[in-house]
Amino acid sequence: MGLHDGHRARMREKLKNGNLLDHEILEVFLFNAVPRLNTNELAHRLLAAFGSLDGVFSATMEQLCGVDGVGESLAAYIYTAGCCYEKFYEAKVKTQGHIREYTIDGFIEFVQKTYGEVDREVLDVYALNDKGNILICKRFSQDSLFNVEVSPEEIGKFLMQNQASGLVMVHNHPFGEAVASESDDKVTMKCQLMCSLQNVLLCDHVIYSPNGVYSYYRSGRLKWISERCSVQNVLSNAMTSEDE
Repeated sequence: MGLHDGHRARMREKLKNGNLLDHEILEVFLFNAVPRLNTNELAHRLLAAFGSLDGVFSATMEQLCGVDGVGESLAAYIYTAGCCYEKFYEAKVKTQGHIREYTIDGFIEFVQKTYGEVDREVLDVYALNDKGNILICKRFSQDSLFNVEVSPEEIGKFLMQNQASGLVMVHNHPFGEAVASESDDKVTMKCQLMCSLQNVLLCDHVIYSPNGVYSYYRSGRLKWISERCSVQNVLSNAMTSEDE
């Protein structure tokens, strides 16, 4: 038996019981790719570099190769797993609830059916074409039990890659109320600015909780944000300030 065989057997047994932490899940995942080395340390380095499992499996091969101990072969292994998860999740979203076309009522019903089993805060973004059909969904954040974040750059890249005409955001409050927090407003404002830059319509930001669903569009808050966070209005306000 090798130096790490006993530890790996214990970790696999722990995996069966579903008791692994994020770094341990990554450690076990790396067993087959790194058969003779301690993958615990490598798992910690990857999480330190990218912040979360989502960050690790969303990283490019070039970014992965920048981590000490990750060569091209291992980077390809991790990157391929990330691609598989993304395709699996896209297919699951498309079939779960059978949603193809965006309407306010239909989408909110879909959210109620789909997000009840998610026990962490997640942020999903749905791209629409100019006919209101859902092209694709991407999960941007599942980093925490209580917090979601997304950068404008990530949203911008997503919009360009999918040639979106519209965007719908969904996130959940698994342990809270279906109300918009200050941080939710900030995320919505960031996305609205990026959508405005690319001439994309932000259709709604829907928040799910076990107690109900909140719609920025239905509440009128999206209109308020859109008026203040469009590129045109920002430039107009800046020019007005200069004139004064």
